[in-house]
Amino acid sequence: MSPDHTARRSRARYIEALKAIPLPVRYTDPSDPPLPIDLAGLPVLATETVAERQVRFSLIVGQTRFRLTFTDTHPNLIGSVINLSATRARLVIAGPLHTEWALANEPALIDHAIRIWNADTRTCNR
Repeated sequence: MSPDHTARRSRARYIEALKAIPLPVRYTDPSDPPLPIDLAGLPVLATETVAERQVRFSLIVGQTRFRLTFTDTHPNLIGSVINLSATRARLVIAGPLHTEWALANEPALIDHAIRIWNADTRTCNR
């Protein structure tokens, strides 16, 4: 038997075995729209208006925090809201450029982040 024939048979068996495994698949009708991606390559879960400025809430995968950025300002980084799964979320400001604005709007930023986190994340108890 040739190596090509053996490889094709192995591939076909592997595909049949995969089809037999019951995989949990999330299905929604209509399907979920793809998430936009920010400049750092993070998925943007929401864009909210805070004090007449558009703020993006980007998910940092594997962590319980959002990266906050402006949509219309460069440099756009505000900072992060951390500890979203705990009882005490807090704002960490990335640099001095937007510190005054961020401190003035800290409660609104944290409230938006907690609401988005609770709406868009779920806990698996298995």
